[in-house]
Amino acid sequence: MSTNEPSAINRWLANIPVSSIGWVFLASGLLSWVGGAYQSITGLDHDRSLEEQGRTVDGTVLGKTVRTTKERQAGRRSHEGGTIETSYLVAFRFSNLGETISDTVELDKEVWDRLQEQGPIRVTYLPDEPKIHRVEGQDTEFQLWKLLLWLAGGALFMYVGKLLLAGKLQLSSASNQRSD
Repeated sequence: MSTNEPSAINRWLANIPVSSIGWVFLASGLLSWVGGAYQSITGLDHDRSLEEQGRTVDGTVLGKTVRTTKERQAGRRSHEGGTIETSYLVAFRFSNLGETISDTVELDKEVWDRLQEQGPIRVTYLPDEPKIHRVEGQDTEFQLWKLLLWLAGGALFMYVGKLLLAGKLQLSSASNQRSD
């Protein structure tokens, strides 16, 4: 096989009209915006409902876990360098009208350090929907940075899609020679 000959994937990609790829990027960006809006609206609704209608009880800490993940840096082997991220997890349970709800959440290290296994943990929950709950020290569901990340990602995808549809971004010479 000649090294100058394009691979099967490259030939397949070269035969896809640029406008099709542009529409995929536009649709992906729009879906990102819709997903971000949905996550934000439901998060705000849960936070507001917990503030207004939430009941607080003492749950029980079932276990504490530290999870460390190492992310590889691009171009490096797995045993070299990388970023280490540590998460502090707490497994707990609480009861509402005879129903026991168990969950595991991530907390800040300071809050995690104060908790003891089999000790109490403050849980605020919705009486009609106890699966919607938050423990003391847990972040709220809505966070502005998450919304901005969804919006920025969606905007980037839509911008690339617009450039592809307008013919201002070229993928390869084979794609540009095709007429759409």
